[in-house]
Amino acid sequence: MSRAPYTQEISRQNKACFLFLLDQSFSMEEPLGNSSNRKCDELVTAINGWLQNMAIRASGDEGIKEWMDVGVFGYRTDQSANPIIESALQGALAGKTLVSITEIGVNPARIDSRMQFIPDEETGEMIELPCEAPVWVDPVTEGGTPMCHMLYHAHQVLSEWIGRHPRSFPPIVVHITDGESQDGDPIPYAQSVTNLATEDGNVLLFNCHLSMTAADPFMFPADDQGLPDDLARVLFQMSSVLPDPFVRHATMEGLQVRPGARGMAFNADMVCLIQFLNMGTQAAPGLR
Repeated sequence: MSRAPYTQEISRQNKACFLFLLDQSFSMEEPLGNSSNRKCDELVTAINGWLQNMAIRASGDEGIKEWMDVGVFGYRTDQSANPIIESALQGALAGKTLVSITEIGVNPARIDSRMQFIPDEETGEMIELPCEAPVWVDPVTEGGTPMCHMLYHAHQVLSEWIGRHPRSFPPIVVHITDGESQDGDPIPYAQSVTNLATEDGNVLLFNCHLSMTAADPFMFPADDQGLPDDLARVLFQMSSVLPDPFVRHATMEGLQVRPGARGMAFNADMVCLIQFLNMGTQAAPGLR
């Protein structure tokens, strides 16, 4: 009797793979909805926080467990409109396509000191305290949005990874953008990515749209009715249907998810972005 898809436990023998595709086009200079901070700054804050949390989660008595590979790519164009597709990791990891969570944990590019608000245990009031924040990714903004080139590159990276890990939980791709593809229709390229599969199921592609408007976000829609424009509908078609383990996880997190819901968020602000990152990556078996 064959096992249901998307149920392979993640372990040293059957690693996970997470690929982040980050829009670095010039429009990422705009403020993110409900914030005075630039989209690019909020995005790297969220990604660096995710990398830190995953490195902590992978840590045990014997050091960091080798249970996942991570790739973080940025995409943009230069002044001549040529696509730039490259690793967004900085420091010792700069230029590397995929790195293990162990390499992430021991190789932040630097440690920044920043202020965070936490509740005072005695008064309950919010107090501001300094904290140390490891940084692997810095904001970059330039040119246009060569989305098709980015998805084509992701297909190459994942094809090679699946060849080495055929029994693993399928790779998860999290694509974060604020605009339309400027090098063609991205849907066929997205379908090529999601047609890739391990023995446990097809690659999952999650798409998150960052907005400068303070409109309500659409999270995990089950159809494209009510989506506000063509960009939203394209991202919906690019996004994977949530497998059962992800639906159960979303329900546990208090999200209303209908049958056929897809891994998509539209008009995301910072709160929605963090929720989307967690939902898209922590529902896999063994990552809870």
